[in-house]
Amino acid sequence: MKKKAGQAYESSSRENKSKALVPANNNGSHKRSVSRENVTDSQFEEFDYKSLGKSNNSGSARKSSKPKTENNVSSDMYGFSSKKTGKRKSKKKSVAGPVIAILAAILLIAGAVFAAIYYIDPFKEKIEVTLSDGTVTEITAEEAYAELTTDKFFAGTVIDGIDVGGMTKDEAFNAVTKTLPEKPLEIKIELKLLEKTLYPNFNDATFEYNTRDIIDEAFAMYRPVNDTDLEQLTECYNNVQKLKNAPLTYETAYTVKIEGVIERINKVLEPYINDFKEVKNATIVDFDTENRTYVIDKEKIGYDIDIDTAAKSVKALFDSKTYVGVVTVPTEKKEPEITAAMISENFGLIGECSTKASANSNRNNNLNQACENINGTILQPGDIFSFNDIVGQRTVENGFKEATVIQGGQYEQGLGGGICQVSTTLYNAVLKADLEVVRRSNHAWPSDYVSVGLDATVDWPALDFQFKNDTDYQVVVVTWFDYSDNTCNAQVYGKKLPDGKYIELYAEITNTVAAGPDEYVEDKELETGKTKTIRAAHEGMTSKVYKVWYNANGEEIDRVLYNTTTYYPYGRRVGVGVLNPDGTYATMDKETGEITSRIMSPTPTPTPKPEQAEPTTTTPSYPTDTVPKPADSQPTPADTQPTPADTDPTPADTAPTPADTDPTPADTDPTVPKPPEIQNPDPPGSDDDD
Repeated sequence: MKKKAGQAYESSSRENKSKALVPANNNGSHKRSVSRENVTDSQFEEFDYKSLGKSNNSGSARKSSKPKTENNVSSDMYGFSSKKTGKRKSKKKSVAGPVIAILAAILLIAGAVFAAIYYIDPFKEKIEVTLSDGTVTEITAEEAYAELTTDKFFAGTVIDGIDVGGMTKDEAFNAVTKTLPEKPLEIKIELKLLEKTLYPNFNDATFEYNTRDIIDEAFAMYRPVNDTDLEQLTECYNNVQKLKNAPLTYETAYTVKIEGVIERINKVLEPYINDFKEVKNATIVDFDTENRTYVIDKEKIGYDIDIDTAAKSVKALFDSKTYVGVVTVPTEKKEPEITAAMISENFGLIGECSTKASANSNRNNNLNQACENINGTILQPGDIFSFNDIVGQRTVENGFKEATVIQGGQYEQGLGGGICQVSTTLYNAVLKADLEVVRRSNHAWPSDYVSVGLDATVDWPALDFQFKNDTDYQVVVVTWFDYSDNTCNAQVYGKKLPDGKYIELYAEITNTVAAGPDEYVEDKELETGKTKTIRAAHEGMTSKVYKVWYNANGEEIDRVLYNTTTYYPYGRRVGVGVLNPDGTYATMDKETGEITSRIMSPTPTPTPKPEQAEPTTTTPSYPTDTVPKPADSQPTPADTQPTPADTDPTPADTAPTPADTDPTPADTDPTVPKPPEIQNPDPPGSDDDD
């Protein structure tokens, strides 16, 4: 049988037991002793006391060891010799030899029996075990326990690929530790923020191995608690034998210590919070007025970043011993209200108007200049369009020329004359686009290029035409003057009306008032006795404008009264010349227009009577378009509709320009009669750049 561990301890025990069977003298040495009872009297009687203490050293030659029949010396059990003297001869034989032999035999038999009892020991508990080669045998529990409680690792114990069998704990720890790297891995956590990949810095992480714990765990495997639990002892012994054929492997692990995980994630993600949070609608950044195409700046989707959840996800990876991975940062999507696709689908022409102009070159120049200044204007949702702000002051430097304007309730020449036709044309397009009109004033009398009640006058800086983009889309204004047919054109692009609906305008004259009597005013630049018409007579009238809604099939589905516009009546205003030939001024009867003083000249001549018929000069040229009759007032699709607020101009709308506050002498003369039913000869809106 193979020698078991712990047998050194057992051998020592046996040796002690054997020694206990041998008598010891006082000094500890072993000496045979013979009981005197085993020696006969004759033996003592034959003892030769005379030879006691004598040594055989007389110098004679040694006697042969061969026994002789005579004169030989025989030794007794104590080693003394008996010598034949010749005087007396013993007749009895010595019995010491047989006795000693018997005692030695007894001792040998006793030792053998003791050894057999020690090694076989029928009284010790035994267990049946299976060895590594499959052999089944019996060993004592004491032997098994001794073999299993050694201070060395069992054969077949492997830690991190190293066989530590036969090593002590410290030896195994040192062997395993040498193979462990200082930094076992690279910590690489990626944060996936939509299309971006961010990398938090964990370079300062520390690593702690559990090598000591694994060493203790592996060493404790299959170690019995005691030698009395035979079932556990047998199981442990058999498992240790199995290790020799099927090693038990262990792997060390490490703990990563990383401080401030949440703070690190915050540091990486915080710079993106505001940028990702922003939501932007798609917008039109440019418009090609020639091709009617637009450039769209695409929308931007916003995202709320959930930093806390992202940080917890990273920490959860570390807690699960995972140090390389991708963490998707949770985000909450915030959709814009307007996208490029929505603009492409819903954006288009929503209102337009075209009006006919005269052949006056200066006037048409002014119309063209105003259209160029407006063309391509883009209004953001909520923006207010101001005609005066966009067109600018009417000056030569700004490209404007002199043409007919209405000043002080009469026609005069002024820079920018005629651009009210541009504001009027745009006003009609805006009404058809169903946009909110903020400010609009009508002329002193109806314009002949649109239906009655659909005009919009302007004058720098007092009178302005304004409208608001009250939609959630951008609005683009397109205007141009076409010299080929002398037309003024306006288009409004924006959010289409729902379900293919569209608007047309209808103006209805509901009341008329006859023009007042003629008015006469002095003209100090005109020769005495000559006259000219400064202002033609105009009827007063009231017009109601309706927005008429049609469906996609062209069927009228609604008719809504938009506003009511009133024009005051005006009498004909005649200028009477009072310039005498000698440079003095004649006097005039303002009620009849007759010269009441003598004409002062070098050669006296009869004073001519005031002409009552046609004036000597013609009225200024003006568009030949006539005001449509009520039956003709059905507007074209380009006509638009004002809001009710437009019929009640604000004080600012009615305030005349500085030029208007300097009336002609006829306006200040109380003797000049006022037109019937008119309290103010210059009503709101009478001063404009017509």
